Amino acid sequence: MEHTMTICYCEDESAQAKAFAIKIDQWAKNKNTAVRTDLFECAEEYLFKAEQNAYDVIFLDISMRGQNGMELARQIREKEKDVILVFVTSDASYVFDGYEVGAYRYLMKPVDEEKLWEILDYARTQKEVEEENYILVKKDSQSVRVNLKDIIYIEAQKHYVNLFLISGECVTVKTGFSELLQSVQEKSKEFITTHRSYAVNIEKVVRIGRTECVLSDSSVIPVSRSFYKEVNEAFIKYHLERE
Repeated sequence: MEHTMTICYCEDESAQAKAFAIKIDQWAKNKNTAVRTDLFECAEEYLFKAEQNAYDVIFLDISMRGQNGMELARQIREKEKDVILVFVTSDASYVFDGYEVGAYRYLMKPVDEEKLWEILDYARTQKEVEEENYILVKKDSQSVRVNLKDIIYIEAQKHYVNLFLISGECVTVKTGFSELLQSVQEKSKEFITTHRSYAVNIEKVVRIGRTECVLSDSSVIPVSRSFYKEVNEAFIKYHLERE
């Protein structure tokens, strides 16, 4: 099932924003793709209304009243490391500043429809990849994308689930353990239950014993008697397939 692509455009000229949205809608119609486009008139409105949303692509007008698009991009990058950022501008002198915030591309005004559609094609392709390799979780009322390959292990803790990542970060989600694990296992066969409160990314297992396993970050998690056989077989199979 294809999920809706979410697009944000921050632009202080309402006529420009509406014309832009029409081009996006036309692309969506041509590609038979569901799209939601949120329009914001300034950086302050975006920060007030949109921070809890996880967008697939964000278009930013650079020369807005108040806080400009480049300043807003820096704030977005602090929380959204992977989102596609595109600047829309009539001033080419900003191009080199875009490297600082990892801008994917610049669109010069008036926006060329074909160039816009190329960006949307790329964003859709990236979304399809992300839907295969990522899960979307709620953390502190914000939507956070987590790459499955970054997860070392998963731990249930009362009404919460902790995702321990290779970066050392722990993402805590208020959800059921079995519910989250099911969504993970639907996308990856590498996650194996080791205990009623633990699941591990088999790629990150270094050594398995009868009662515990050692992971790539030196963490040690329990292995219960009922899960030992399954975990050990998965570990052996994983390494045999890669020899």
